[in-house]
Amino acid sequence: RLACYPPEGNRFELGGFARLKQWLDNASVGFTPEARALNLSPQKCVLFVGVQGCGKSLASKFIERQWQMPLLKLDAGRLYDKYVGESEKNFRKATALAEAMAPVVLWIDEIEKAFAQGGSNDADGGLSQRLFATFLTWLQEKREEVFVVGAANDLSRLPPELLRKGRFDEIFFVDLPTVEERKSIFVIHLTLRKQDPKNFNLDTLTNATEGFSGAEIEQVVIATLYRCLHRKEPISTQSLIDSAKSTVQ
Repeated sequence: RLACYPPEGNRFELGGFARLKQWLDNASVGFTPEARALNLSPQKCVLFVGVQGCGKSLASKFIERQWQMPLLKLDAGRLYDKYVGESEKNFRKATALAEAMAPVVLWIDEIEKAFAQGGSNDADGGLSQRLFATFLTWLQEKREEVFVVGAANDLSRLPPELLRKGRFDEIFFVDLPTVEERKSIFVIHLTLRKQDPKNFNLDTLTNATEGFSGAEIEQVVIATLYRCLHRKEPISTQSLIDSAKSTVQ
């Protein structure tokens, strides 16, 4: 139910997200002796909400690298069990393991699927409601340094109790990247695949990918490299644009 991503070898770069990066820099002081001397506790949790493919999962891995903590991913779907009480027990086992590994980042992807509101409470015998109550209690009372990162695609499906002021230290809305962010994303993915960004017209590329998510820009770079390797020709600005035009959004 928990997958572990050690910080060693984490090469993930994050294009854009300037506000998040600043927040992480400020929040990192919460782990210092100076903060403890002032009775300041480290930040406990953050929530990413927004468009698919725009970096919510990547941001979770970026936090791991910035703070040099192991990252645990909780597969909420595997918590559910057909026997009464077992789902809550599975969740307590997962959180106990996370606390034993503290300090650690605990990433819950698509959190709205685990604790979605709507429908009849009797549809699952009240299981999702009980599991949600268990999560809220743990989130409020945990003492170990387990930093929780929730990621959701659909804010409307989250219970309002989860979004009340103070439940999460900060909520970030993740939208489609801006012009400058798209340029940064191109630089990241070209560099990652041993291409010099100076050999490309980044302004032309960012204009050609208006409305693209970060994940779609990454696939443009990958698809272009495959095509150029197959044709035994160098990658160019035009070949990237051709791939972008053929991308189905």
